[in-house]
Amino acid sequence: MKKVRVCNINDIRDGEARGFEIDDTPILIVKQNGKVYAFEDICSHQHMPISENYDLEEGKLICMWHGAEFELETGKNLSLPAPAPIKKFDVEIDENGNIMIIIE
Repeated sequence: MKKVRVCNINDIRDGEARGFEIDDTPILIVKQNGKVYAFEDICSHQHMPISENYDLEEGKLICMWHGAEFELETGKNLSLPAPAPIKKFDVEIDENGNIMIIIE
């Protein structure tokens, strides 16, 4: 496992989700109510990039390709058509405001 920098906390606005690629892994960074979350940027339904077509509601990430909903705290799938959760990464914000995630 290693800790890698994705972006700076000031690079993403509150209420925004943005896709990145780290070591050939698509990463989705979400900032809601000042809290930062990180997921693999692949919907468990048809493996589409969530960052390209999403919505955020309180505590939920919605993949707008087909309407699948995921819980922000865990990545758990909350509705069909998503058959499984999305992979969640642990997030740390360093002293310089860099968003760091742990990847395997």
